[in-house]
Amino acid sequence: RDHRNNAHFMPSSLDEWLEAWTLALDNETKAEENKQFHCYDPRNYQTSWVYNELKEDESEDLETLKHRFAVIAPFDRMDTAICTIYIQFSGRVPAECICSSKETERKLIHDKHDATHGVKHHGSSYNTTSEQDALIEKLTTDDALLYNRTVELFKGTLKKTEEEYGVKIC
Repeated sequence: RDHRNNAHFMPSSLDEWLEAWTLALDNETKAEENKQFHCYDPRNYQTSWVYNELKEDESEDLETLKHRFAVIAPFDRMDTAICTIYIQFSGRVPAECICSSKETERKLIHDKHDATHGVKHHGSSYNTTSEQDALIEKLTTDDALLYNRTVELFKGTLKKTEEEYGVKIC
């Protein structure tokens, strides 16, 4: 879908968009108004895909995640997660997944070729202000907790898999 066709619906600045959604954190009427932007709802976006809300009790939340997902991992550990998933479901350990004594770098997802296809990544070229960072932090409080809980669960899954198969997974 071509988002350029909806650009005229957006506020004139990132600050206005972030402020509008921050005001909608506990105000569903404001959230409905923000649909006029024809853009996604950034309020704890990742968490909304996993479940409606985090549990207050962290251990209860971890149990919910364990039962919902066979393997859950943070994106920044995706190479290791792919190996862990493969090992858990196939019962085999690919050579590419075993760390050598030299700790050779292995990339399963990101090929050394140009994966950008000539498109400049916005995240690396746009610097946010401290005010924008504070608004983003407010909008992603539950997402940050979910990330931390995902890291915690993945560490356990990785350790269990490494112990079970007697390998160090890269």
